[in-house]
Amino acid sequence: MSYDHLHADQHAQPPELKDLLKDISIPPRPSSLVDLQRELERDDPRIDKLEGIVNSDVAMSAALLKIANSPWVGLSRSVNTVSESFSILGFKRCQHVLTEIALRKVLPTKGPTLYRFWDVSSKRSQAMGLLASRVGMDSASAQTMGLFADVGIPLLAQRFELPSYIDTLGEAAQSELAFTQVEQDRHGTDHTVIGSLLAKAWGLSADVAQAVRAHHDYDIGHTRHSHFVQELVALCLVADHIIQRFQGLKSHIEWLKGGAMAMNVLAISQTDVDNWADELHDRFATEC
Repeated sequence: MSYDHLHADQHAQPPELKDLLKDISIPPRPSSLVDLQRELERDDPRIDKLEGIVNSDVAMSAALLKIANSPWVGLSRSVNTVSESFSILGFKRCQHVLTEIALRKVLPTKGPTLYRFWDVSSKRSQAMGLLASRVGMDSASAQTMGLFADVGIPLLAQRFELPSYIDTLGEAAQSELAFTQVEQDRHGTDHTVIGSLLAKAWGLSADVAQAVRAHHDYDIGHTRHSHFVQELVALCLVADHIIQRFQGLKSHIEWLKGGAMAMNVLAISQTDVDNWADELHDRFATEC
């Protein structure tokens, strides 16, 4: 998405929000990701070009090799080159891994709360990518939405120290009000607004950006959003609920607010959720 379009989005906001956005820096998409996407959009992406782009960044190349050699992939031999990683993991998965690495480099994430942000974002992304195929959804879009759902959080934590945005997160997580309403009341904006702006700036699809914006809207079935956006929001909540259970948190207030909606949109039952939780918990445990 061009900066012209990003600025147009900001100008469409109320004046008071426009003033806030001036103080919140939306990190631009790194040039390496722009080059990567441009090459992947070719009818026949060139492995040598992709390898050159990735090898220009040590963190990117190391991340691809780590994933390709992980127990989840289950190869009987070691993967030693970026080109092998692309062949084994596929273009879409490699692009996702590299996007996560780029996000980690540009987002401020100091402190235990923001460390947990990355742990949850990574698990959510994995979970949504895996579960999407179970309900006939596009796995790549689901995985990307899971990664970007909460990217507004570290940006707002950096912007608001007094009153503390970290304190707001704790309050919102326990409130019967909508999560974003607590944020709006204290700061005049919320992480879904900022996250959707970043998603657009990084060239994500309109559906994914809309899902990031709407993922705490549990009345989404009564909105003008497409069914796919509704599915992304629903699957995001299911993934978050499963992660909460993995972390030993028996009471998940967001699930109480929106769980029935999520199961209805995805046409699944509580038994499905429980079975998925067992499967994902085994996978999460292998990472610990």
